[in-house]
Amino acid sequence: MNPTKPILCLGCFFATAALAQPDVQLYGKVDLAVQYTKNPGKDAVVNLQNETSRWGLLIREDLNADWAVKAYLEAGFNANDGSEATKGVAFNRRSILAVYNKTIGEIGFGRMGTVQSISSPYGIGLPNLDPFRTAYGPAYEIEGSFGGDGRVNNAVTWLSNKMKGLQIGISYSLGVESDESIVPKNDRNISLAITYEKGPLLFAVGGSQFRWGKLPAADLSADMSASEAAKTMDRKNSEEVFGGFRWKATDHTTFYLAAQYMKNWRTFAYWRPTNAAFGKQQKANPYGLNAVSFLTGFRHQFSGNLCWVGAAGYLYGSMKDLTGKKQDGERMRFASALEYSLSKRTVVYGGVAYARNFGHLVTYSKGKNLYTGLVGLMHKF
Repeated sequence: MNPTKPILCLGCFFATAALAQPDVQLYGKVDLAVQYTKNPGKDAVVNLQNETSRWGLLIREDLNADWAVKAYLEAGFNANDGSEATKGVAFNRRSILAVYNKTIGEIGFGRMGTVQSISSPYGIGLPNLDPFRTAYGPAYEIEGSFGGDGRVNNAVTWLSNKMKGLQIGISYSLGVESDESIVPKNDRNISLAITYEKGPLLFAVGGSQFRWGKLPAADLSADMSASEAAKTMDRKNSEEVFGGFRWKATDHTTFYLAAQYMKNWRTFAYWRPTNAAFGKQQKANPYGLNAVSFLTGFRHQFSGNLCWVGAAGYLYGSMKDLTGKKQDGERMRFASALEYSLSKRTVVYGGVAYARNFGHLVTYSKGKNLYTGLVGLMHKF
């Protein structure tokens, strides 16, 4: 027997094992700001504000030249006190198992932001239209004017590879919060987003629908049967469509413009339809907010380190109350910030924002004006 053959076989075994080892990356950011807030109808507050600090794992194993298995695990935490961002949820921001193919793209399963949402890795709709790149919270970023899907559970998403600048994504959730046993058709979501990028221009369009169905199981009596639940009032589906573009006018300046129409949207700013439960007799407002909204803004890079961001948004909406009476309202908002990069991973920033409510929105928000400002430091790792 050739003595070198066992050695060669052993070498091949370890080489194959090495190729099969998954790539695991730890990442995250710690982001804190001193923030001043004067909400409508309330006293001003100055506090140390956590700005979506998080840590996560990116995991990938290449099965062959064409296929890979991936996982995304991400948890938010409050850097100001060290607590979980969502109590009792280990990976509140995302928990995804995905299959990737270099031809068809990626299919992910689990808890995630939809393709319409502002959440990575699949959010390609609203993030591309947001001058603030979804930072600083709703007083600044696009969801201060637009209805966003947010994160959903029990979801499946397909995201294509970019094809000559075109990318398509579809998300479907079998239960936005939970897969309810009492009302099994509740809380379904489907979302679509399409982007096309050519040269300095990027266009984004899409839409989403939430099929709410009956009152959520949590609002029903514990002893209510499925047949009793079926008699409760249906909530109208929430639907929205959006579109816009991003234009890199120069090497230093980028402009943004976007619009959205939403119908029966269940939550936006201070506007929320009222559900009222009386034992087994359930009364609910089946309607949500009908609105049109607009957003415009810019990013300007003064130098390699200093960036100026600004945005303005407007929303006009109406909602029916429990008696069917129409309630109108408007919201205007303005935001601006300066960001200075101390390094590739560390940024110091400061921002101010103002929002003005009109009509019935004043009643819901208990005031007309919102003022806020912050100074913060963010470090990525």
